[in-house]
Amino acid sequence: MVSTRREEILFHAAKLFSEKGVAGTTVRDIADEVGILSGSLYHYFGSKDAIVFEIVIAYVDDLNERYEAALVPGESGRQRLDRMVAVSIDTAVDHPFATEIYLNESALGARFGDGRIEKAVRRANDYWADAIDGGVASGEFRGDLDPRQFHRMLRESVWSTVRFNRATLAADADRLRHDLIAVFLDGATGGRVRSAPTPVASSPAPVPTDGSGDAGDVSEIAELRRDVCELKEAIRELRALREARDG
Repeated sequence: MVSTRREEILFHAAKLFSEKGVAGTTVRDIADEVGILSGSLYHYFGSKDAIVFEIVIAYVDDLNERYEAALVPGESGRQRLDRMVAVSIDTAVDHPFATEIYLNESALGARFGDGRIEKAVRRANDYWADAIDGGVASGEFRGDLDPRQFHRMLRESVWSTVRFNRATLAADADRLRHDLIAVFLDGATGGRVRSAPTPVASSPAPVPTDGSGDAGDVSEIAELRRDVCELKEAIRELRALREARDG
């Protein structure tokens, strides 16, 4: 429930940013949606960029706090990833449209000079990478997996699932978590038998070799989109599982 004028502005701005993009949304658009004059909006935020920054940094900081709180010593890689998917969906529910803004705005980190967004995103990515690296090292996950690519595909699929199911995300959170884990982790551990082979993309997405990957995590979105061919198959399988159960 939106409880203050500031929160109301953030909510409506996030919705507009996710639908029209940051560049395509004006301060007047936001003010009109909230029902105030444009000049009144500046009483709460100094600029449109200040609104964007607060939406995104609040989301990523909260996500990291929840990832940290969800750590359980001695748990398996599968258990940790299962918990992280659940946390990711729950956090997206509590921060409406923040995930969509982050996905759509690949240069968000460069937009703000203090580096807080890049640092927060790197921290979030480290939680995923650590969980997968640990699972591969322990033999729980297949050794022929590229941990970096697997991490990026799973993470991107979580984001895409949030986007495609935004309207029913809160109600469907547990089912979506289950489907994502069934598609990715059962396949990764060899515990699930597929009825048909998955087509292989004609050419794999390139992996940066110039050492710039860690420093440019936020701008990774452009590269992630080159992995769409691989991700589409996973999303199709997820939907097939859902349709089979619902039908």
